[in-house]
Amino acid sequence: MALHAMDSTQPARGARTRGLCPRDHASLHPVRHELIRLIPAAVLMMTSVLLFIFGLNLLYLTVQALRQPHRPFRPSHHEWGGTEPAVCMQLPIYNERYVAERVIDAVCAIEWPRDRFEVQVLDDSDDETTQIIARRVAHWRRNGIHLSHVRRGSRTGFKAGALAYGLELTNAHFIAIFDADFVPPSDFLRRTIGAFDDPVVGFAQARWGHLDEGYSLFTRLQAMAIDFHFLVEQAVRSARGYFTNFTGTAGVWRRMAIVDAGGWSARTLTEDLDLSYRAQLRGWKAAYIEDLVVPEELPVSVDAYRRQQSRWATGSFQSAFRLLAPVMRSNARVAVKFQAAVHLLAYGVGPVMLVQLACYPLLLLAFGWPGVQLPWFVADSSAVTILVGVAPWLGFVAAQTRRGRRWWSGIPSLLCQVFGAGMSLNTVIALSRSLRPGGVFVRTPKHHIVHAGQEWRDQAYVRVGDPRALMEGFAGLGALAIVPVALALGQFLIAIYAGMFALGFLVVAALSLVDFLEVLTLRRLGRRALSRVQAASPAVGLLGLGAVLLLVAAQLPEPFEDGYGHWLIAANLAATGHLHDPLFGMEDTWLPGYHLLAAVVLRIFGLWQLGALKALSALLGVATAAGVYALAPNVRQARTAVALLVLNPVFLFTSGSAVVEPLLTALLTASGLAAVRNRMKLAALLAALACITSTKAWIWVAVAAAFAAIEAVRSRSAGRNRAGAVAWAVPALGVLVFLQFGFAPVGHSMARGAVEVMSATARGSIPSGGVGRLGELASTFGLAALPLFAFGVVGAVAALHQQTRAIWRFVYVPAAIYLVAIFGLVAAGAYSGSHRYLYPALPAMALLAAAALDRYAGVIRLTAIGATAALAVAFVPVFSSFANANAGLVAAGRASAGTRGVLLTDSPTAAYYSGRPPSQITGSRALPLDRTPALDWIRSQHVSELVLVNISYYRATAVFPDLAAGQASPPFRTLGQEAHYQVAGGKPVFAYRVGTELLTQSIYPGVDACVEGSPGEGKTASLAKGLVLEVAGRDVAGEGMGIGTPIVKYPDGWVYSLTATTTDLSTATTTVWKRTFQLDEIGGDAAHKYQFLPIESRGAIEVTYTVDGSGVTVAVKPLWLAPGYSQVGILNEQSAAFDDVAAANHPTLVGAAFGNWVPVTGVWARLRSTSLGVEWSAPALPGAQMYAGRELLAPDFDWAGLDYIFPASFAGVSYHINVQEAR
Repeated sequence: MALHAMDSTQPARGARTRGLCPRDHASLHPVRHELIRLIPAAVLMMTSVLLFIFGLNLLYLTVQALRQPHRPFRPSHHEWGGTEPAVCMQLPIYNERYVAERVIDAVCAIEWPRDRFEVQVLDDSDDETTQIIARRVAHWRRNGIHLSHVRRGSRTGFKAGALAYGLELTNAHFIAIFDADFVPPSDFLRRTIGAFDDPVVGFAQARWGHLDEGYSLFTRLQAMAIDFHFLVEQAVRSARGYFTNFTGTAGVWRRMAIVDAGGWSARTLTEDLDLSYRAQLRGWKAAYIEDLVVPEELPVSVDAYRRQQSRWATGSFQSAFRLLAPVMRSNARVAVKFQAAVHLLAYGVGPVMLVQLACYPLLLLAFGWPGVQLPWFVADSSAVTILVGVAPWLGFVAAQTRRGRRWWSGIPSLLCQVFGAGMSLNTVIALSRSLRPGGVFVRTPKHHIVHAGQEWRDQAYVRVGDPRALMEGFAGLGALAIVPVALALGQFLIAIYAGMFALGFLVVAALSLVDFLEVLTLRRLGRRALSRVQAASPAVGLLGLGAVLLLVAAQLPEPFEDGYGHWLIAANLAATGHLHDPLFGMEDTWLPGYHLLAAVVLRIFGLWQLGALKALSALLGVATAAGVYALAPNVRQARTAVALLVLNPVFLFTSGSAVVEPLLTALLTASGLAAVRNRMKLAALLAALACITSTKAWIWVAVAAAFAAIEAVRSRSAGRNRAGAVAWAVPALGVLVFLQFGFAPVGHSMARGAVEVMSATARGSIPSGGVGRLGELASTFGLAALPLFAFGVVGAVAALHQQTRAIWRFVYVPAAIYLVAIFGLVAAGAYSGSHRYLYPALPAMALLAAAALDRYAGVIRLTAIGATAALAVAFVPVFSSFANANAGLVAAGRASAGTRGVLLTDSPTAAYYSGRPPSQITGSRALPLDRTPALDWIRSQHVSELVLVNISYYRATAVFPDLAAGQASPPFRTLGQEAHYQVAGGKPVFAYRVGTELLTQSIYPGVDACVEGSPGEGKTASLAKGLVLEVAGRDVAGEGMGIGTPIVKYPDGWVYSLTATTTDLSTATTTVWKRTFQLDEIGGDAAHKYQFLPIESRGAIEVTYTVDGSGVTVAVKPLWLAPGYSQVGILNEQSAAFDDVAAANHPTLVGAAFGNWVPVTGVWARLRSTSLGVEWSAPALPGAQMYAGRELLAPDFDWAGLDYIFPASFAGVSYHINVQEAR
């Protein structure tokens, strides 16, 4: 974007109270806001097209690979007759002490006539590798092998330099190359040299195998990626005549092709790719021998893999920059050119996807507002997302089938895409490095790993603590922050896409951290400590991923009104020290355990930190998962059970809510674990704590105690043993007996539940019959837990024979009886049927499901976990809809914010968003049943706002049926726009102001207009102000004069208003204020020593404000003006927090660039405050000059405004100030 700086014309001195001269400001070339908003959308569209092309090409290669018959390469029959060509085997080695001997031995064992067989060990090492090589060279020389130990004395040109140097030392016609970590078979040359019977074949490439594929999941995923390259990409490109690449090892070159192509070059870090393309551009062809497998050693550490991928990516980009133009100018077919371009730029997919990820926050900010729709090419981009997401996975599956394996063996390759996303930042860094030719060739260290369990962390060449891991961690957190915002705005594909990147970055960073800690532990504390760390690492990693997932789910808006109700009780306890529910008196129903813990959290983090309570629930969910892990009979079942539990939609989304079930379930699970391990005192303590947390625990404890008692009676043990079997339950049973007889929470709970069921039935929210309620519970929330229930039933049979009786007594049987009791209470109408009721039984179901799946292959377990994850994704809109149904309550609560009176409401959601302390919140249960006494009670309690929810059993609905129908009558006035409070699927909500005089009115939830704001500040503190804005109940006018404030210029200076009176003209549906300003103050300039002095009034100007959901309409009417004035000013000002100004045909000025007096010539202008999230705009008026200005200089100046200056003949004016959320 070109920036054109010019000096603006000096404006006339404006009607300001500051007495400061204006200054010149440079203007910027204007760019329309709409264009800026569409830039990320356009970038996203272009990158989506690129990714679509790439994904489509991957699908094409996959289909072609599957259609291609598996025909092993069979070289033409050739009777050598002792005329085998001379072959030189080149082994470039640099510091490979662990594998140098292995590759030398394997190469020297290759079958070929010894007089035509030469081996060059191109040794650039600077450690003991040189001595190891020297010993093996001497050994094989004694056995008749022509073997050279070549030392250059420097690493000039790195691998390319070594190969070129060795080429000059041999006359062989064919050059075979092996990296140090490869182990070629003995018939390698017999199966490759025949390919060169075709005189145009320049090089032959064998397929890579994997020596350490089974070392870890990480190496298996690497193997799948390499198999895809050779069994899909290489196979199709070679078969169809497309350009392909020599992979730097496990292949043979014709010497003439190397020389003809220009030889080895160190201008790129992938000298193999560079040379193979240059040779093919010269007309040479490649031969791919798929059935010849040369095994290699894969990197076993993430840091080593990152360095390898960085080198490959850098070299690929360098080769693309160098070769794309020659490829496009060549005489090759269009298809060949296209495939070559895609091949050379394949590493660009990661950066392109990262660019898309970077666009998402801008898109969500630009388009994530009510009434603003994403462009069609963004909103309908699911096809691109699905294609790009599925294409690599299908290719990996196809590669495994072509390798001779079952198709489902490729399912874990889904994780390859996670790793690919995690490596994208590394690829971006590589792209920046590729802008320079050459570079340092950082080799990938190998450790002679061939089977699981081998130790490498104490070997040389191990480098951990890569700083790029820290960058990936921060990138993961940034991507993670996008997820809840996207979910809240309904952009689920964006959330999934960002979530994949977040998972990838965090997994890669976490694995780097694990490697670092393990290496550090081994070197500092020894092998025993490392064994302990390694034993704990899988569990810690799994639970860590679970914690991340649960914390992400906790970022969704609170879906339950109960969550706000629990917050209110805890906040009241934290603020006043009294355990009391200000709305419903639920302390006689909800037991205090959770509220005591929540009050502590709120005292630490702040009274309105509902997010801290949601995070607490997520951490309690992690604690439950840890208990499940410990209860499982083996590690495999533990991992399966935790994965099934955390990914279950009911567990996932309930664990992110401020409700009691996460604490209850954590305590019950921990109690069961302690009892299973025979730590009965701890079990008793935890069970007692559960019993003071929720009455649901009473069912659990009673069942466990009864089961234990029955077993004790049936057993033949002594009386003391029988008593000991049930003694652990005595404290918990004592607690529940005390609470029930003292406070009767069970009776209150069932009574309240029955009333709620009847009301919900009357509204049509739930079915009326018990069977219908059971059906709804089973078909909706039962479906969310279907995998656990389905596998759990099967697993119960397996667990009955394989697991201990203790886990049945303390976990499985209580869970089963609990579910039966819950379904019975729902059928009886005592409970409404929330999915939260299923939550405490989920840990037991997860353990049983894991027991069932343990009998099957790993792919079946992964499929079940994947299905559970897919179900969780599918239920995201369902659980989001719960929060959306509360949007009307949220809007009403925000609209009621900002006054000092008491809020009367039966909605804890509205109470939370009102921002009032609990002492200023009350429910309607204390209202007298008659209207007149109820009004007296409202006045005595200083109630200023009423948020009424039309629910039949709420007292306010019965006392004020007209208000419940949306019909305001004195002393109630409608608060804000009723349309904001009515949400599809939500409760009927109405908000009212109480009193005869209305001074504050909501424009939209969270932003109010106030006709008599708080006392002024700064230089203009003594003057009468116009209408001011309040954000979240706080006056944001600063030192600004407010909206619609008149001033008049006389020969002796500007005259202001010291005295103003307000009349409330509001009706039941419209808010109207008339404010009359007396012109009775002069000064503020040098002539008056910058002071304001009272004078006899020189006029009166009447300003009428009409407030609605779009802003404020201002009507200015002069009642009388003393003659002699020359100008009239109408000021529209708020605080300097509005530091972003834009106008038609004007530049956008932000911060310091926004001067104190800028003429506006366009038809509109707007001020924006990003910090407040609000912007307002004003139109140009006929006959008036508009000025935009801003000053921030404490303590005197703190204003920003759009002011009008009229000439002497002023008869009045009307205009509208539009107020909306900042975009």
